[in-house]
Amino acid sequence: MKKILLPVVVAFVVGCSTTEKNGVIPIIDTHIHLYDTNRPQGLPWPPKSDKVLYRPVLTEHFDKVSKENGINATVIVEASKWIPDNQWVLDLVKHDPDRYIGLVGSLEIGTPEFKKHLVQLSEDKRFVGIRMRERPGGVQFFKGESVWSDLGLLADMDQTLDVLMFQFSLQDVDMVAKRLPKLKILINHVAGANIEGKAADPEWVSAVQNVAKNKNVYCKISGLFQQSHRQPSPKDVSFYQSELDVLWSNFGVDRLIYGSNWPVTMRGGTYAEYLAVVKSFFADKPRAAQEKYFYQNALKFYGLPSLKR
Repeated sequence: MKKILLPVVVAFVVGCSTTEKNGVIPIIDTHIHLYDTNRPQGLPWPPKSDKVLYRPVLTEHFDKVSKENGINATVIVEASKWIPDNQWVLDLVKHDPDRYIGLVGSLEIGTPEFKKHLVQLSEDKRFVGIRMRERPGGVQFFKGESVWSDLGLLADMDQTLDVLMFQFSLQDVDMVAKRLPKLKILINHVAGANIEGKAADPEWVSAVQNVAKNKNVYCKISGLFQQSHRQPSPKDVSFYQSELDVLWSNFGVDRLIYGSNWPVTMRGGTYAEYLAVVKSFFADKPRAAQEKYFYQNALKFYGLPSLKR
């Protein structure tokens, strides 16, 4: 099967040096991180012990990646839990608004200052939402009324919610989606799948089938290398096929979104190798499906203006 798809994938990749008018589909990477380990105050992530990630990762570095791989625009996901770092990123990329089109910020849900920070940051149209990754209080997290008030405020302000699955479950996402049907939710990193190169875990499949019934829930095909738990990561799409098929079957053409998780992808391989895996999976899908996955669904979900050509 893969040998049959290979010529299509090669044509897709080579074509990235031309314009969309010549048949190339634009790409928005909705999941990268930017940070500077040289700042005097330091930073909360990544740790100094991380030999791959602990170095400055700035716009000049992703600009190079974008040029080499045909990435038209990106949405940054804030990896720092320090509130001022949201503005730091917005200031960092303000020189290039056509490439750096959005920021998914980091605010602690359920805290007294949440509303003030959200309102202030949302004055910048590039601030498109927040990522839920910390879980203060553990199992008690969703029992706090302030948590639900803040999540409701996100929905009321038409801000989005990315969900990092490490401290949350698909059952949690289902609960939030049902209680707040106006809140747009984007599950990160292939819905937390543990990818082993074999049939997908039946419990995970069942949870995906259930949460995908909520039409306000989308999923990023991001972090594939990370979710393989292998360094270097497998580069053949067949290793990831089972989980990708499940996501395609349940979220379909309108609710899957591209993201890389760069620079974390570098633990598993190059950006080009990561993108090639994803393109291999979509190579036999209709062009309309590829267009939605690689850029149109991202614009719709995050409420972003059309790409500038």
